[in-house]
Amino acid sequence: MNQWPASAQQPAPAVATPVDVRTACQLWWGAVVLGVVRLISGSVTRYGHRHTIARNIYDQLKTQQPQTTLATYELMVLVLIVLSVVFGLGLAAAALGVVHQLRLGRLWARAIFDVATVVLVLGAVNVMFGLGTVSGLGEMLTGVAAILQAVLAGGAVYLCHRTDSAIYFRANGRRMQR
Repeated sequence: MNQWPASAQQPAPAVATPVDVRTACQLWWGAVVLGVVRLISGSVTRYGHRHTIARNIYDQLKTQQPQTTLATYELMVLVLIVLSVVFGLGLAAAALGVVHQLRLGRLWARAIFDVATVVLVLGAVNVMFGLGTVSGLGEMLTGVAAILQAVLAGGAVYLCHRTDSAIYFRANGRRMQR
């Protein structure tokens, strides 16, 4: 015997995904790809400067840690570069998962991307003021990727807040999920 009414067992009819939301998801895919480009170009640049970075750390800490050699600091810098790449790729994969949820109309995914866009735009503004200090191709590529990433994210957020998109997110917020 079924204790639940028939209306609770049937899922609500699916609402078609608006064009604006589909386009916003494509823009987020582009922003994630640019984030990976930014991560890789920044890591390659840091890898090229790893000896200088290790030397700076060594010079700052040699009075506090006289027993630690320069080779140890070089290894630490290399490990941190590898960990940043692994963490960045994991973050990119998680962002793609949120993009999928955004396409399904999850309001929380839109909120996460609203906050992420603010962070990306602030980072792009910071990069634009620092472009005069760029010294190499890797740094220039990282800066360009950051600016383009912020532009794509801003466009995606705009599309997600248009009238059709807002109706779509509200409608999917009330649907019973299975």
